[in-house]
Amino acid sequence: MNQYVDAVILTKSMKNDGYCVAGINVNTSEWVRFISGDTNSHGALSDQDMLYENGKSCDILDVVRVPIIRKAPSIHQPENILIDETKYWKKLHGLSIKDILEIHPAEVHIDLLGNKYPYITEERIHTVNHSLILIKASDLIITHPRTHSTKAKFIYGYDVYENMSVTDPDYYESPEQTYIDKAVLVMSLPDTPYQERRYYKFIAKIFPI
Repeated sequence: MNQYVDAVILTKSMKNDGYCVAGINVNTSEWVRFISGDTNSHGALSDQDMLYENGKSCDILDVVRVPIIRKAPSIHQPENILIDETKYWKKLHGLSIKDILEIHPAEVHIDLLGNKYPYITEERIHTVNHSLILIKASDLIITHPRTHSTKAKFIYGYDVYENMSVTDPDYYESPEQTYIDKAVLVMSLPDTPYQERRYYKFIAKIFPI
């Protein structure tokens, strides 16, 4: 395979004191999640990992040429690709969310990442063969039930999804009961369970439309 991937960056969400960085391969329209070789952080990227040669870091909606070493799928994250941490990233251009939906249309699922709940159990995780989705949702409400806790409720299809964790840092300090009529959401599953052997789903990015 090529020693780089051209991808539009859709998430820079928080993960183990670093970032979970995922996007769409603009040549194949497939999902990619870029991971580092740092096993302590489960492959989270640092700011240093995402630098351009001019010293700036990549932004959401940048189309970036990312130097890679190899595909590195894990059992629950088949989209993972190991980056080459010794090389700079290169910004090619930018895209709008409208452009992205032409490359990778909003996905249609019976339910989201395995069921209609905020998590999927260890016993059921094997029924989900992907860990990233791009969907259109409506009536999104963002709340902060506790310190350092951001949650969302929204409608997808005919179902209401409640108590969904938000890891998009743009909404960590949003006003309580922030309402968004329509949005494109990037949702993700972690590679390891949290408590009670549950894999909690994350809304990694919110794009109001």
